[in-house]
Parts: sequence; structure tokens; C-alpha cells
Amino acid sequence: MNESLASFMAEVIVEATERRCACLMLRDDPFFRRLPSAKEGEAIEWAFAAGQAAAQKITTEYGRSTERIASSLQVRVTRAETAMVAGKAVLFSEYRDRPPTITIYSRSVEETNRLIRENGLAKALGLEDVTPVHVAHELYHHLEAKKLTEGTCGYRVPTLTLGPIRLRTGLPSLGEIAADRFARVVLNLKVPPRAIQFITIHHHNQEYAWHLLEELQGLPA
Repeated sequence: MNESLASFMAEVIVEATERRCACLMLRDDPFFRRLPSAKEGEAIEWAFAAGQAAAQKITTEYGRSTERIASSLQVRVTRAETAMVAGKAVLFSEYRDRPPTITIYSRSVEETNRLIRENGLAKALGLEDVTPVHVAHELYHHLEAKKLTEGTCGYRVPTLTLGPIRLRTGLPSLGEIAADRFARVVLNLKVPPRAIQFITIHHHNQEYAWHLLEELQGLPA
């Protein structure tokens, strides 16, 4: 057993609260610098509320099975063997709306599932297979894309003020935060979806994983 990964995840489970994970995502947003610091909490709460509302609506109508939800919404779920890596990030899933399709990248998911088994993490995480987590996350993006939920697009930040002209833009990260809240509520997850991804980060780059955990610990809990 990889004691290093087990010890690392023991810390992550304690430190990676949903709010801290949300802060981390928000601060990676390309438009984050446009958001006044006093508004960070407000933006996160907006995203949480969007994900929560969507989850309550969907579970009331279709239950908590991601397979059933996807089928009911006519979203196809496929698998691809290609290993998807973007910079320091390993990609687990992707949503495309024409036609509505969720692609699960099998190698990424199977690698995480193997690490969960080999390091005895299933009990602490409350799951053995991360597939439903990623399907649920992408289902939220489908709901937003098809305007089946109010979503996060209503939250805007200024990009340019020139006399009477005021341009505003949304924050893409809020959709990701909302999607994680949606997945957590639908699946009754013990830990935030973003925290689970620390397994893969540690496996591929331990130094970066510990750096990210330290950054996380410095955020509001």
C-alpha cells in the first residue's frame, strides 16, 4: 500500500472542505481579477445555490441514479480509451451538447479507481468508483446548456467601464462549482468531488499535490 498517498488523502479529506475547493476553482477563473475580493463569498454562494436547486429538482423527478437521470434527459453516456491530459490536469469527462453526450475517459477513471482500491481509500471517501461523480458533474452542465435550470449565468462581473458603457461577463468557474455541488447532493457524497481528484494529482505529481494542499489550507474554510 502506498502510505504516502494514504497519508496525503487523510489530510485532504480533513482540509478540502467544499468551500475551500470552491475558492480554489474560483481563483483559477480567467476573470477572477475582475471580482472584488468582498464579493468572493457571494459568488460562491450563488454557485452553491444553483447546484443545490438543480439537484433538488432532478432528484425529485428522477431519483439519484446517474444512469436513470441521463436516460430520462436523453443524454448519451459514452466511454473513450484515450488518455486526456491538459497541462497539469487529468481529464475525466466532457460534455457536448450536439447531440447531448457525456464522454467518460476510461483510463483516467480506472486509474483513480485502482488507486482507491490499492490504498484502502474507499471507506474514507464513501465510494469505490468515481464514474458516477463525473457523470453527475457533466449532467449539471447539460442542465445549464439546455436551460433546464437557472444556472450561474446571471452572476456577472464588470470587464470594462467607459463613460456610460459598462461591459460585464460571467465567471466560468461558477458553473464548475455548481456542477460539483450538484454531484455531491445527487450522490450524497462524503467529500467534495474536487477533493477526490487530489488522488490523481498526487499520483502524477506529488510535489504539486502537496503545494496545492498547502494553498487550499490557506483559504477560508
